[in-house]
Amino acid sequence: MSEEKKISIDIHGFRAVEARIAIEDHILECVNQNYSQVRIVHGHGAGILKRVTEEVLIDSGYIKDFYPDHTFGVTIGILDY
Repeated sequence: MSEEKKISIDIHGFRAVEARIAIEDHILECVNQNYSQVRIVHGHGAGILKRVTEEVLIDSGYIKDFYPDHTFGVTIGILDY
């Protein structure tokens, strides 16, 4: 049975270090699947996971731009090949 590949990752409840690793892994998985974007669900909370998400996206060589979706609890990253 093959594992379903998803464009979205939910990092609710992750610690910052865990979230950073999960997002980096997710970006690589989306690149390997030739997706055009990544979707990171970080929620609202104190904003720590959103900040970590933005830091990872800024530092990634695979992301050309990112923006919050309409709920602001999710950030969309546009992949650059």
